Amino acid sequence: MVLGQPLINLEKDAPPNTKKEPLPVAWTKTWTGNKDLESRIFHFTMGSARDLENDGVRRMTVNAVYWGLGLEKAIKPDRSVAIIGDYKPLKAGFNYEKLGVKPRKVEYYR
Repeated sequence: MVLGQPLINLEKDAPPNTKKEPLPVAWTKTWTGNKDLESRIFHFTMGSARDLENDGVRRMTVNAVYWGLGLEKAIKPDRSVAIIGDYKPLKAGFNYEKLGVKPRKVEYYR
């Protein structure tokens, strides 16, 4: 399990909010399905477009995929997790205006 310390705000250089306790942000488990087949589960509460700017978040995600596939030998500390191409993520949120989407109440779609 990996714990994350909440920050004062959502800025990447924000100081820790010491009034809040660290919370789990990543963990693994093994789950057995209805056909008695085991599956490896990785849960990560991070991974928004802006989170993926951080190479530590990308490395955790890539390593989790290798682990989930049973390819632990492929996990290397020097494996590249560099972003390929131009990556300019939007700020967190729904960006309704930029996407041209108008939120409507459920009744509108009935």
